Amino acid sequence: MKDTLEKHPQGPLLWLQSVQWMVFLLANTIAAPIVVGAAFDLSTGDVSSLVQRMLLVSGGVTLFQLFFGHRLPLLEGAAGMWWALFLTLAAVATSGDKGAVLQQLEMGLLASGVVLVILSLLPIMARLRELFTPLVTGVYLILLVVSLTGSFFKGMLGVTRTGEIDGEVAVLSLIVILLVLILSLKGRGLWRSMGPLIGIGSGWILFAIFGLIPSNTNAEPTPWFALPKAFDWGMPAWDTGIVLTSVLTGLILISNVVASILVVARTLGVDVTADTYRRGLLGNGIGAVLSGLLSCIGPVPLSVSAGFISTTGIRSKRPFLIGATLVLVSGFFPLVGNFFATLPSEVAYAALFVPFAQMMGFGVRDLMSLIPSQRNLLVIGLSLMVGVGVMFLPPSAFASLAPWLRSVVANGLLVGLILCLLLEHVIFRETEKNNPASS
Repeated sequence: MKDTLEKHPQGPLLWLQSVQWMVFLLANTIAAPIVVGAAFDLSTGDVSSLVQRMLLVSGGVTLFQLFFGHRLPLLEGAAGMWWALFLTLAAVATSGDKGAVLQQLEMGLLASGVVLVILSLLPIMARLRELFTPLVTGVYLILLVVSLTGSFFKGMLGVTRTGEIDGEVAVLSLIVILLVLILSLKGRGLWRSMGPLIGIGSGWILFAIFGLIPSNTNAEPTPWFALPKAFDWGMPAWDTGIVLTSVLTGLILISNVVASILVVARTLGVDVTADTYRRGLLGNGIGAVLSGLLSCIGPVPLSVSAGFISTTGIRSKRPFLIGATLVLVSGFFPLVGNFFATLPSEVAYAALFVPFAQMMGFGVRDLMSLIPSQRNLLVIGLSLMVGVGVMFLPPSAFASLAPWLRSVVANGLLVGLILCLLLEHVIFRETEKNNPASS
């Protein structure tokens, strides 16, 4: 099978396959900075710069993994859990505090990355994976999607734009959702895998037709070439709660790193060793550090790469290498960022609604794999009820708490996850696991 990976296409076919990889990486990269920028009230110019840096990080970390990490054709894109953390913190922050939160997230990414790099050098991967049982990951995924539901609906219904439901925006968002849904359920081959990208393109055109594209208010001339600016949100600031949340997010994503490597390796029919996982974790840690340095959203290996390989039949590494390089190079050209910054956040929300709904389904699937014992049902119920309950509390309810403690207690996602870990591994710890599906 290794011969298949080294058998490279030539001529026009090589470039066609390379562009397919590039477009697929763009589809899994550009929506996240648009949505995060809108949540933090960033200007169009700042969103453009964020998109530019995100392209640079995604392309750069992908190439690092290919040469020094796990060495598989596995794309690195904005991690759903990372940008969900951004949106969660934006929702609980006041307008004047959002800039400070971004600086604290820079520190969180740096801390998480350093922890992951250190862990990659230690022989403890198996023990770390054991913490995140199907019960824990199931609860986490459900809490994650629930924490984002408000932001999604406010965006798709036009509430973020006008302060109330906008019928025009709501109808156009519904069209995008239905298009992505139809492609996800009925599409075949490449059409199915490119559903979110087709949804983004179609929605972009519809919003332009109805005059709903945001104008670029950046009066400064755009240079044709520019190096990314380090710490664009300001110097990193320490916040114990956000650092703790970020480190936990990075630890949870270890299971994502392992699963993505495994599914791509199986798709290609190649063997992976413990060292492959270790190098992949090293690359993920370096990606988090780079994201903190360049003020963007942390990346993660995208398991959907396996689906892309299966549907397109592109197994050679050379088109993958060229495609990732094209994305990396595009990060040095601000005009590319300016172009994608005109994407309405409502379109990004609508195009990603179906994939995030699937994420909720993955959480339910993990929980359904468990034996419905009284102990498991109690752990699930307590964790979800406490986590969701905290999400319903207004920010003013935590005003009397110390700032570092407020960042922890006010985050329903983090509270629910910590409680679930304690219930699963400490309070109701079992000597023998009763979830056979976890093997």
